[in-house]
Amino acid sequence: MKNLKFRTRLFVSFCAVLLLAILLPGFYVYNTLESELLKESREKALRHLDFIEWMLAGEAPFESNAALDRWATSAGEKLGSRITLITPGGAVIADSSVPYKEIRYMENHADREEIRSAKARDPAVSIRYSSTLKQELIYAARKINSPTGSDDLYLRTAYPVSSVENRLSNYTENFLAGLALIFALTFLFSVYLARKFEAPVHQVINRLKAIAGGDFSHQYILDSGREFYDLSMTLNETADRIREQMEVISEQNREMETILENMREGVMLIDRTGRIKALNRSMAGIAECHLSCIGKRPLEAFLNSEVQAACNKILQGRSEYSLTISMEQERYYEMYAAKIPDGGALMVFYDISERKRLEKIRRDFVANVSHELKTPLTSIKGYVDTLIAGDFSINAQGLAFLSTIQKNAAQMTNIVNDLLELTRLEEKPPHLSLQPVEAARMFDSTWETFQPIADEKQIRLDNRLTSPLWVYAHESTLSRVFRNLIDNAVQYSPQGGTITASSEAGNVEIIFAIQDEGPGIAPAHQDRIFERFYRIDKERSRASGGTGLGLSICKHAVAAMAGRIWVKSPPPGQTRGSVFCFSLSRAEASEAITAPTDPE
Repeated sequence: MKNLKFRTRLFVSFCAVLLLAILLPGFYVYNTLESELLKESREKALRHLDFIEWMLAGEAPFESNAALDRWATSAGEKLGSRITLITPGGAVIADSSVPYKEIRYMENHADREEIRSAKARDPAVSIRYSSTLKQELIYAARKINSPTGSDDLYLRTAYPVSSVENRLSNYTENFLAGLALIFALTFLFSVYLARKFEAPVHQVINRLKAIAGGDFSHQYILDSGREFYDLSMTLNETADRIREQMEVISEQNREMETILENMREGVMLIDRTGRIKALNRSMAGIAECHLSCIGKRPLEAFLNSEVQAACNKILQGRSEYSLTISMEQERYYEMYAAKIPDGGALMVFYDISERKRLEKIRRDFVANVSHELKTPLTSIKGYVDTLIAGDFSINAQGLAFLSTIQKNAAQMTNIVNDLLELTRLEEKPPHLSLQPVEAARMFDSTWETFQPIADEKQIRLDNRLTSPLWVYAHESTLSRVFRNLIDNAVQYSPQGGTITASSEAGNVEIIFAIQDEGPGIAPAHQDRIFERFYRIDKERSRASGGTGLGLSICKHAVAAMAGRIWVKSPPPGQTRGSVFCFSLSRAEASEAITAPTDPE
């Protein structure tokens, strides 16, 4: 139906309605008429039977069956029906439609429907096919007294049902003729209506095509009634809105193109098949191509497997992904990839080469300065220790000055050592040989060094680390992580507090947690506490001898061991305190037997 013209669909619809409206009542009337005609024919057959019985009673008695057959033949010709007399045994003794000489050859009629019914009730009527006359007849039969003086007989009359069929046939012919006339009128009326309605419909179609082609001028559907006039007004309003929206979209597209083309960051659009769909001028400079990049995969444009891997992750369902990549000529980019609604990916490249260069200069400077300061600080600390411990004549004020110099020299030495350790961990790649390490035993040995300080503050350890906990780690580096986290927990825990150490073992990694009951860390500081020299309470940190590098060292140390570290403050279900968590890859105890010895 979708592919048919409006005219054809209208005609088919009218025909379908007419068929339902005419055929169903016509079928009902036909069945009703047929039933009434058959009922009338049955009643007529019974009246006919009564009349023949009355005539037969007036002519009786007959001297023989032959005389009875002559009377039946004469009466049947006059009445236009078949008259048959049958004995109770079923033998035919007279029949108006069969010569008397052939009656003896007729079949036994005891099993005929009307005879069987007449035996059960009086009278009986049936409609069936006559094998003798080769046509369908209406039979009526009744048991009567024999007109020949013998036993009782069955009187049967019959006449063709063709009269009923002729009446039904005439009704059917008239009905079909009327139906044909109605269909002809319907066809003409549907053609007229289709032509009347097709014109405005075609105007609507042409108007929509014009709007789709960019023609937003006002037009009206003429001679089409109030409804189509309202439709034309709606189309004109729609055209105005589409024009306004297209102008807005075009202006926005021009603004967006201007913004993208003048951005310093490289922007690239990937379609759902993983090929480059569009890119701005900065990205073309990064990839050293422009139009030639369109249609290629990121690997073909950048010759960098990390870029292609990031694109694949987004196309496989990940919502966003970021990483830092390096290009030729010491160019570094921070790449951010995000999924877009149509199934593709948006990739943005931030040039961080200058920042990387400054970071390298800073690291080299810190490393060089730390190395240069380590020797004089060691010398100063040695001389001060000698002066304090030696047999020298120094008054109390001098000893106080020496004690201050000793304390500050020790603080500076710790800072220098931490800076050197941090510089070592920041090397790319880190020179750490990871081996299976039993972390619970290492935590116990690390806690022993802090036991005296914890006892002074009456701090209790709730150690929930149950051996064995095998992880892939660098032994001294893991010990440094435990040492720094325990040091922080002891420093910030209140007098008589509790430090809780726990772990959560998964199939791939083990998560360690060290929780204190300190004042906690505000959300504004939680993202920055792993930065070097970042202190929340600077005065307290300096008074405790902290360098401000402990958590930064932990962050780089855990990253160097392929793990991650984070903080929760306050811990879930509590109002104060902090819990520092870090994860390491899980190892098996059997691997520790064959693991090589760490040369460091």
